[in-house]
Amino acid sequence: MTKRKSLTTVFVCYFFALLCSTLFILVFQNDNMILTLLYADIIATIIIYLASYIFKNSSIYDPYWSVIPPFLLIFWIIISKPINYLNTCLVLFSVLFWAIRLTFNWLRGWKGLGQEDWRYVDLKKRTGKFYELVNFSGIHMFPTLIVFVCCLPFKFIVENSITSIYVFLGFSICFIGVLYEIISDQQLYNFKKQNSNQIINSGLWKYSRHPNYYGEILFWWGLFVYIIPEFKFNYMANMYDDYVFIYKYTMD
Repeated sequence: MTKRKSLTTVFVCYFFALLCSTLFILVFQNDNMILTLLYADIIATIIIYLASYIFKNSSIYDPYWSVIPPFLLIFWIIISKPINYLNTCLVLFSVLFWAIRLTFNWLRGWKGLGQEDWRYVDLKKRTGKFYELVNFSGIHMFPTLIVFVCCLPFKFIVENSITSIYVFLGFSICFIGVLYEIISDQQLYNFKKQNSNQIINSGLWKYSRHPNYYGEILFWWGLFVYIIPEFKFNYMANMYDDYVFIYKYTMD
């Protein structure tokens, strides 16, 4: 299958997965919107897993990392009332900047359904008849749960009525992280075009073995920095409640 047909196939799979998730959110009656969104995310993951199984290529899941977080953010923007427009614009830029970069890098490197990540192929050889269990739980579901948890700050960033210095600090960390990834990815791409069987040791790769991963780590920590005031407030509130409980218990 050509790359164009492969990408069309992947697009249809993701469109169907997102459509089913959206319909579930509209139909499912639950006051806990975090739980509702989690269920919807799991449904989309199961559909993508079925596509991976049908086409015998687990790399269909690879763009899930970058495609789904913007939709999770949009979900919170739509249902949250009121929202902090400055916080929302900043985090929306951060997430889209990151998602577009990562999706583009995947599109540029993936050759189509005839190519599967070598790590998945290796897992298939190692696990044999248990591969589908590993495929569903390890390659698909576990990463979905990790990303979902890491995207929970979206809710608090959008709903927080205060724009603190931590919001701008988080935005800066996210921006630097993604910029770091763009530079390192481009350096690696240029190097591979001329040196297919060699190891890059120039540019950012001269100082780190995985500068693109370093940028990715910076991005996710940046999202956490966005919500430090919320985290600190809740932590202090919980401490206060604990102290009050202990005081009343000892007095009684």
